[in-house]
Amino acid sequence: MRWSQVISARTSESVEAPDTPPRPGEVVVRTVLSGLCTSELPAWTGHDGGTPLRLGHELSGEISAIGPGVHGWTVGEYVTGFATGALAEAVHVPARDLVPLPPNLSADTVLGEPVACVVEALSRCGLTPGRRVAVVGLGFMGLIAVQVAAAAAPVHLVGVDRRPEARALATGLGAHAGCAPSDAEPGSFDIVVELTGSAGGLQRAGELTAEHGVLCIAGYHHHGPRALDIELWYRGVTIVNGFTPQRHRQLQALREGLQLMSDRRLTLEPLLTHEAPLDDLDAGFRRLAKKPAGFVKCVVRPGT
Repeated sequence: MRWSQVISARTSESVEAPDTPPRPGEVVVRTVLSGLCTSELPAWTGHDGGTPLRLGHELSGEISAIGPGVHGWTVGEYVTGFATGALAEAVHVPARDLVPLPPNLSADTVLGEPVACVVEALSRCGLTPGRRVAVVGLGFMGLIAVQVAAAAAPVHLVGVDRRPEARALATGLGAHAGCAPSDAEPGSFDIVVELTGSAGGLQRAGELTAEHGVLCIAGYHHHGPRALDIELWYRGVTIVNGFTPQRHRQLQALREGLQLMSDRRLTLEPLLTHEAPLDDLDAGFRRLAKKPAGFVKCVVRPGT
């Protein structure tokens, strides 16, 4: 079995070792698709050269072995879910952290973990038909959020991003319109979902939220302190944390997201724009860091 690991700042290596059997409660999943996530960039750029670090938590694949005490699964079944060290040809995963793929979905176009994160975040927003909704930040997660929001039949759904190509993708995936942050009308949305991960994006998302509206903070904010305008309180805005540490909530959100995909109301196919080989993940992380024109998501297909 081969896997990739980070050995120093911006430097990975491919390692090969004998296969090992799954431990009690685990299955071995042969990786069909794994994604590179923005949350992993600090580990890649800032590795101190000490203990090698295996990355990868976005996974879909095929069960190739079943450990003791695991029931209800079969070898050859396609699954997605929550894993660690998934930038590998195969990975050991607790069976309780997996969900079977619907039969009409292909493992090479599904990444369950990010879908679950978005569905969970939007589940807390009171997203019902007839609402005015904005998604601020149209990266991979934002474009998933546009589709999940569109499935709830908002009266007006706008994708907000500086990049024209991202706005065009959003309108093709269900948004009624796309606009630059400076062109969006302040206070005009009942629900604003922030997925920029930036201080400026968070501020703009707050400005767009209507009186007694909902601001859902779902972006990855690990790059310094963030501030929220006290005017949000005076306008009666409800601030929602889009994250959860609870696995049972994540799994339920994953099941709901897979149903949307099975019903053809959510797709990742046009978002998987770049690929990197397992033997050169640094090339993929460099693309993720620079985000060249047309970039949405870089994935790894270890079996190809």
